[in-house]
Amino acid sequence: MAAKEVLYITGYSLLFLAFGVLWLGVFFRGAFPERKVTYLSAVSMGALAFMVALPLQNSLQLLTNSWFTKLQASMWVTGAVLMLISGVMQEAFRTLATWLTRHIMQEETSWLTLGLAVGLGFGVWESWRIVALPLGQNAIWFLPAVIERFSVIGLHIGLGLIVAYGFSKQRPLPYFLLAALWHGVVNYSVILYHGRVFGMWAIEVFTFVMSLAVLVFASRLYYRSQKTES
Repeated sequence: MAAKEVLYITGYSLLFLAFGVLWLGVFFRGAFPERKVTYLSAVSMGALAFMVALPLQNSLQLLTNSWFTKLQASMWVTGAVLMLISGVMQEAFRTLATWLTRHIMQEETSWLTLGLAVGLGFGVWESWRIVALPLGQNAIWFLPAVIERFSVIGLHIGLGLIVAYGFSKQRPLPYFLLAALWHGVVNYSVILYHGRVFGMWAIEVFTFVMSLAVLVFASRLYYRSQKTES
């Protein structure tokens, strides 16, 4: 790999990491009060969760798409099911990663902080895998992809907090379902784009609004929990 390609990949990667840190700083200030290195394992677990979820998700979507094609279902129905699968699969593995991290770490840690760290790792690694690596290898700078990743990394952080909040309240299922459905709705924008219902920039705005909404909702859960604990 030439130096130019490495530079592009590195630039994308650092930018995506900065996006995650920015979202955490704006909506969850003080969530990592001390010994931030402690949460690197949670960030790594989030990245691992995406690596495991992606091939399984793709395989299940291919099988489902083949089945719906035989049934001659419309692209809107097929797309809805496929995007729901992506939401359920990714949130399931993010939930598992959060639970495992909590039980693997020897010291008592906050569910909510772990959820944020896992969400950060998941979102940044996804961005590296599907944007930074393929575009960087071809030395391409594509602004719409950067804008989309800015929103989506925030989405993953917010959804990570929602899932973790469910664990903290000993009610993981309803919050998991909320996160999976929210995730699926955001992903459905891809179907709307390919169906030419909305253009690229309209989809960018939709993704940003949905990501901002989940961050606002998640931050309220976070600060409500902080007040309850204090």
